[in-house]
Amino acid sequence: MISPHTSLTVIGVPLDLGVSKLGADMGPTAIRYAGIFEAFEQAGYRYEDQGDLAVANNFALDRLPPAERASAKLAEIERVSEELGRAVFEAARGGSIPVILGGDHSTAIGSIAGLAKAKGRLGVIWIDAHADANTPETSPSGNVHGMPLAVSLGHGYPGLRDCLGFSPKLLPQDVVILGAKDVDPGELEFLRREGVKLYTTFDIENLGMARVVAEAIETVSRDTDAVYVSFDADVMDPKVAPGTGIMTKGGLTYREISYIMRAIGRDVELAGFDVIEVNPLMDKRNQTAELCVELAMGLLGVKYTDYEKTYLRQNQPAVSPEELDDD
Repeated sequence: MISPHTSLTVIGVPLDLGVSKLGADMGPTAIRYAGIFEAFEQAGYRYEDQGDLAVANNFALDRLPPAERASAKLAEIERVSEELGRAVFEAARGGSIPVILGGDHSTAIGSIAGLAKAKGRLGVIWIDAHADANTPETSPSGNVHGMPLAVSLGHGYPGLRDCLGFSPKLLPQDVVILGAKDVDPGELEFLRREGVKLYTTFDIENLGMARVVAEAIETVSRDTDAVYVSFDADVMDPKVAPGTGIMTKGGLTYREISYIMRAIGRDVELAGFDVIEVNPLMDKRNQTAELCVELAMGLLGVKYTDYEKTYLRQNQPAVSPEELDDD
């Protein structure tokens, strides 16, 4: 649990250059609008909002000739990753907890780089419907948002892999993927070869949520100096969270994702976390962003009952928890 006396540094990354479906660049605004700062205040956290990093407009880069477009987008992701990495490093070195609002999941390249540089050996819980462990050689789409975990493990494009001047940022034995449902064959072979723990939705059903989360926490906490959570909104079922770019049926339910976040918030003192791939263009009445605010509070160790008594009673969500969990 993160003490309320610890300060939080919020950094928005309006990045959607690593994904095919536009809209994730508006995620930071949607999460702020959903009330994340009011929630921090209600829980007693001090915070600084550093605003959004400047990111080149996707539409502007799309006007480039096809031969230049891909390399221009990659170069911009590399630049943004470096800038984010430095910002996260400075926040963490100053004793603050970086809270990163994305943006597509290539955002995690910079945040993990900065935190690893500041804290040392980093454990990571990757909560995502996808493993994001492709390389340029294995990726079916070529989209960078499907590569950040592989990049952080020291594979892929050199300009991303060597962000902040070192590689790898993570050791395979310090990473756990939770809630995966759509893993490419090349990714699966990569994860097996590297030795990264992967818990799919089938594993959660088969082994039980409590066991899976306990094992994940034990893995990332063992022999590491700090723990980071990367949370992709697409891990949730579309009935729960329609506001994300890649929706897959059979994702985590409201109760399942709530349990995961609250268990981590209870048992782990996080060094930082991100909320990624919220896409308001796909959302309904900002319900995904509002839910992500609640889940972020769970990661901070704020019990839902306490949160409900304060912030949610003053700002009723568009959809009730009962509706969100209705199959």
